[in-house]
Amino acid sequence: MKIPDDQEEFSLSPLRMEYLGPLSMILCSMDPWLTMEYTPEAFESYLLHGDPGLARQVIMISGQVAGVLSVRNPWLFGPLIELLALFDGFRSKGTGARIIQWVGNRYKPENLWVTVASFNRGARKFYEREGFEKTALLDDLIKPGWSEMLLRKKIGRRR
Repeated sequence: MKIPDDQEEFSLSPLRMEYLGPLSMILCSMDPWLTMEYTPEAFESYLLHGDPGLARQVIMISGQVAGVLSVRNPWLFGPLIELLALFDGFRSKGTGARIIQWVGNRYKPENLWVTVASFNRGARKFYEREGFEKTALLDDLIKPGWSEMLLRKKIGRRR
């Protein structure tokens, strides 16, 4: 699926097996997953796990793998963005904002949801700029001693 962009052409496509290993390695080298000590095997398991409510897609920019998007739907009157990762060299160009917009247009939700590691200030700032607000603090969700913030963007569309 092509997403129009004035700066760079990018698209979302279903995750293919040939991307699995390299994506898992890159994700483990990025925060918050590096700090949380995720392993490539854990990411491969997550990306391969059969789950009809979870759409996993590769983000492509100008023909290069630029990141990963996983969206769970349905979830609390709107989709949950379980994973949105843009790799080095592809951030700070407006792509993340366009992906959030795409998710909203694709699912036409009342709410968009995301969880963010409380220590991940860059992600928190990004989601706040995109209109997400903190709704809960989830202690020990991923790992004992770590907190996740549940963020919501109210869109207000009715089905």
